[in-house]
Amino acid sequence: MIDGEKGTIVSKTDRADIRKRVGLAAKIFERYSDDIRAIIYFNVKDKSKADDIFQDFFVSIIRKPIPQGIEDIKGYLYRAVTNDVIDFSRQIKCHQDHIQKYAECRKHFVISEDPQKTAIQMESTKKMLYLIESRLSKREAQAILQRYGQGFSTTDTAEKMNVNKRNISRYLSVALKKMREFVPENEDDDI
Repeated sequence: MIDGEKGTIVSKTDRADIRKRVGLAAKIFERYSDDIRAIIYFNVKDKSKADDIFQDFFVSIIRKPIPQGIEDIKGYLYRAVTNDVIDFSRQIKCHQDHIQKYAECRKHFVISEDPQKTAIQMESTKKMLYLIESRLSKREAQAILQRYGQGFSTTDTAEKMNVNKRNISRYLSVALKKMREFVPENEDDDI
């Protein structure tokens, strides 16, 4: 027989085994659901996340039923639920880290809704980069581009350039003073 949703082949013995596992999990949840919820709510304060963990725990009991011969079922469930809560927290942390890294990578690629404005900004940026590279020393230009162009902190810029923070501060100060001289205020068209 073919399972319609996923297109996988499921034999009658597999279906019988699945029904048996679901029945066992239902019995466990019928008897211990209040204890399971209490453990989850104690560890997770967000009700929607707690409900997700509760549902996922039911599925995990179906996938991996409680082994035969366990005398302290409540203790076993406590440990299993606690492990599921920890796994859930790790998954959320990992997901947030991936989102953060993605956001950091994409922050320089934000495109405004107006293509003409984007083209003008890109042209202005190219002119500014040309002025920075042509009128500043190599180290000053590198410090400005890393600090303000890429958004690195002074400490990170110093580390990447392999110099101390005081030198980076000096490079930035001198570079900004030079830039004020060759970039007139409020005259964006002359950039």
